[in-house]
Amino acid sequence: MRRAALVTLFATLILLMFAGAAMAGPLPGAIFTTLEDGTRVNANIYQAKEDVYLDGGPGVQAPSKAAALPAGDYYFQVTDPSGKVLLSVDPIESRKIRVNEHGVIDYVYPALVETQYPAKKNGMMWGTHATGIDVDHADKGAITVQLMPYEDTPNPGGVYKVWVTPADKYSPGEGKHGFIPAWSKTDNFKVKGKPPCVPTEITVKKFHDLNANGVWDEGEPELNWDVEVTFPDGSSNVYTTPFTLINAEEGNHWFEELFPEKGEGCDPDWMQTALYLDGEAQPVNPKIEVWLEGCVFGVKNAITHEVVFGNIQTACVEAAKFYDKNVDGVWDEGEVPIPGWRIQVTGTNVRGEIVDIVAETDEYGMAKISGLLPGDYKIEEIMALGNWLATTPMYYEFSLEPGDCEYFEFGNVCFDYAAFGTKGFWHNKNGLALIQPAWIDYANGLDPYKDNPFDGLDEYGDPVPVAKGPAGEDIAAAGTALAEISAYLVDSNAGGDPKIQLGQQLLAFIFNVKNTGAESIIGPEGAMSTEAMIASAVEAWNEGGSAANYWAGVLDCYNNMNGEGSGPLVKIVKAEPCVVEY
Repeated sequence: MRRAALVTLFATLILLMFAGAAMAGPLPGAIFTTLEDGTRVNANIYQAKEDVYLDGGPGVQAPSKAAALPAGDYYFQVTDPSGKVLLSVDPIESRKIRVNEHGVIDYVYPALVETQYPAKKNGMMWGTHATGIDVDHADKGAITVQLMPYEDTPNPGGVYKVWVTPADKYSPGEGKHGFIPAWSKTDNFKVKGKPPCVPTEITVKKFHDLNANGVWDEGEPELNWDVEVTFPDGSSNVYTTPFTLINAEEGNHWFEELFPEKGEGCDPDWMQTALYLDGEAQPVNPKIEVWLEGCVFGVKNAITHEVVFGNIQTACVEAAKFYDKNVDGVWDEGEVPIPGWRIQVTGTNVRGEIVDIVAETDEYGMAKISGLLPGDYKIEEIMALGNWLATTPMYYEFSLEPGDCEYFEFGNVCFDYAAFGTKGFWHNKNGLALIQPAWIDYANGLDPYKDNPFDGLDEYGDPVPVAKGPAGEDIAAAGTALAEISAYLVDSNAGGDPKIQLGQQLLAFIFNVKNTGAESIIGPEGAMSTEAMIASAVEAWNEGGSAANYWAGVLDCYNNMNGEGSGPLVKIVKAEPCVVEY
């Protein structure tokens, strides 16, 4: 008994899971009926049954991936609107099509026994279904497939329903002749005649509500938008607005606008602003349930309904925050982002609403603020605590239109104070003890030194003598680069030669920069990267004269800022940012 109860419970759970899947409607994409060349007819109403062709995937002027069916094999069938009566007369194997990687039908499988063509059933010919070229996506291999042969519909309004389902979901004996509604796409069509009743029609439209007031104002354009329609039997299909459906089966229908997937980064989004049913405003909702009459007797004209969705494409703002270590106001290669920095957007949107949004930059230094309505705005950085300085404007004012994506960059540095040493400091043992081989290699690559590099040899190729300190002690061994540097920094031959004086001050400045890690210097006349300062000094050295004198003086000033007594320190920018705190 216990085992039987478990089996029953398991079977019940399977049925519930299946029912849930059926309600979910997992098959994406769309099908529709057209003429042989893929052109649509008004409200899916055709002159003759032979005129009706199956088409699938993207619609007219839509990109190939819009409403695309998943690639693979499918079966199709024609029934009455309720799906109770199968009207297709040829075997299911003869109603097999293929959808390619572009989401369009590109092949119809031949009838199983071609030698029977034209075979006959119920007075109708059948064999391999005829095809046409879909003019909308011929470059993707798209074709149309004739639905004939199928019998006349028993529906008094002359309405038919075409079904498409993946071949691996076809389940004989289940659903509607093996087509499970949740795994099927369906579309109604009508063949002209004089039916005793008139089918109901419903038109679905969508407009771009540019002023976000929920009203379709003059000049606001109509939108081509995918809307999924779920029919009373649980089948569904995707149509592109504006469209008109004919309906011959009474019951509730669901109309849901499908929002496009949002891309990465600052990508415009859409906001629903209006929903109307038969001219009456409804609560804003992307999905509306509408009860539709079936085939109505005793009326001359069709009973019509209308659903209208209103949307506005919102705008977005993206702010980039970077550590501008060379203080040039540009996010250069090698400069790192600053996470955790607060960015504020304020303004007034098209509805007159006050906007005040604060966002923090992520690990990539990016802050993205989306969903903004058109309006006038200001974006500004909120300065963090500590020794932070801006190297770009701290705010920007701008206007947004629907779909705009504005991008702004904010550069910042944090500063510190460092003691620089004079050329005399770098000449003595304390300074020499700090000098690293990489610093010497860097200096040797610059014009003032590369012709006579610091390699421990004099201009004749002989080893330089030992370097002596103030008390006569040895501070650098003979024949070493350090001994040569020590002698160069206090070379009395400098005299009044501007180039030699600049060379000495520049070498001391280079050692100061390397020792403190200074990427830039913030001085009385502004900020400048140490790389740019060194390049300018080298250029002045090559020019000589007053230019060399000027830069020798500038560098001498910084080399003497050691903080001794009441003296100043150098305000520097290091390579890595400080911690961001508020």
